[in-house]
Amino acid sequence: MGNFKNIFLVEDDKDDQLFFIEALSGIVNTSLSHVARNGKEALAELFSLDTLPDIIFTDINMPVMDGIECLSALSTNPKTRHIPVIILSSDIGRMETALRIGAMAFIEKPSEYGMLRKQLERVINLGGMAGGEMPPYLQNFISAS
Repeated sequence: MGNFKNIFLVEDDKDDQLFFIEALSGIVNTSLSHVARNGKEALAELFSLDTLPDIIFTDINMPVMDGIECLSALSTNPKTRHIPVIILSSDIGRMETALRIGAMAFIEKPSEYGMLRKQLERVINLGGMAGGEMPPYLQNFISAS
């Protein structure tokens, strides 16, 4: 299963936050350490932390600062550029942009708990995440199949 992973979620929708938390709670060796409602809030919180998360999951469409802007800021900052960022969004039209600017993977938001849990497990447990590295087969769209 690997080492314990601290997860940071950037998601503005409260229902989607709860859905993610529920799916994550069934995955061994993981903990949700922080939740931010938009990219600006996430950056402020991340830059104030002494211990950074192991993985960041972010939505794309959010107010104030969207996930693409947040990803761009994270991937160019020396303090955060090593943290794998996974896009978790229904906006698959922006998948290519997200992957090009540094997202390690893109997960289309599923509507079913079991599917989301399976996708999260694949990224967290099978992805190898050590040092921000992910095998080439995971550096794109993650499906539940």
